[in-house]
Amino acid sequence: MLRCPYCKISISTRTDVCPLCHVRLTDVGNSKEEIKRTPRAYPQRASLPPLSGNLFDKVYLLSWLSLSLAMITAELTVTAHVRFSWISVSLLLYIYLLFRILLRGSEYFPQKVTVHAILLTVVIFSLRGVLPHPEIIAEFLLPVLYLVSNIAIAVFLAINYKRPNRYLLNILTVSLMCVIPFLALVILDDYKNFVLSLATMIIGLAVIVGTLLFRAKTIVSELKRKFHL
Repeated sequence: MLRCPYCKISISTRTDVCPLCHVRLTDVGNSKEEIKRTPRAYPQRASLPPLSGNLFDKVYLLSWLSLSLAMITAELTVTAHVRFSWISVSLLLYIYLLFRILLRGSEYFPQKVTVHAILLTVVIFSLRGVLPHPEIIAEFLLPVLYLVSNIAIAVFLAINYKRPNRYLLNILTVSLMCVIPFLALVILDDYKNFVLSLATMIIGLAVIVGTLLFRAKTIVSELKRKFHL
């Protein structure tokens, strides 16, 4: 029988990691042969076909791919470069993922905010080729997006302060994204209106430092749980 020396438990089903602390069992004295000899307590999941999923996914993604190829091809034919079609492609993909997030009610609010921030970053960057002043993306649009996302997750954490484990990685992700606008301005060598992007980066770094100082062990534990380290 498999054992985890950290949790002091015996494991009666075939698994590669401890169900409690998620440490790899081969790293704590269990051999691969022992794992193979241990019977499964549940049937092994059959492999799913590549196109498995509900009808909404299949119809929408096929329509999105067809429309995207048609728009990109048409714009390349007419103008010899791609600008406006990227906006439509990004928006259509964002709408699809937005529907998928809304339909999956099991997702936590901070996870939804984080995914929205990432998706809207892609959509906003797709506007770069059509805006008369594209520097506004790094100067105002992205900083406002990340600040609002950070505030939303922070409020949720304050309300659910007793169980913050699942939400800490989300606020760290959004806080890391707060560095993007200022770095973009540094790369572009554009410092006309950098105050908001600089403030956003400082706030993001402060949140990261504060979270690591007060919740470092919780974050490490959550990373191990999430990635089975």
